[in-house]
Amino acid sequence: MVISYLGSLVQKLLRMKPKVVFVLGGPGAGKGTQCTNIVKKYGYTHISAGDLLRAERNKEGTQYGELIDIHIKEGKIVPVEITINLLKRAMDDTMAKDAAKNKFLIDGFPRNTDNLEGWNKFMDNDADVKFVLFFDCNNEVTE
Repeated sequence: MVISYLGSLVQKLLRMKPKVVFVLGGPGAGKGTQCTNIVKKYGYTHISAGDLLRAERNKEGTQYGELIDIHIKEGKIVPVEITINLLKRAMDDTMAKDAAKNKFLIDGFPRNTDNLEGWNKFMDNDADVKFVLFFDCNNEVTE
């Protein structure tokens, strides 16, 4: 009986979709600070889209590194499919280590309508977006 119950519980946890909160706002608005507080108090995992892109760019021989580098050097936004793949990989890796860690703060994504449409297209059935946390600060606050 106990083994059956535990097996059922493990299967349930493995099927859990990540719960996502998008964290947006300008530079210096306090996104990182508030994400740190939310992680400590509510057990979310903080994922920075920018950090993922920079890490992938700096790794030797990665699937997307060179393409990311070209876009960044040209001042262009990285194709949405790449960013979403990196975000999905980060969430999957986190949940593979601990299936109960399925709450994520995604910092700096989506950056535009194309990003949001890409998310809806590729992740609609794979993640549950709970809400957007938007920090709207005037220039005096962000300096």
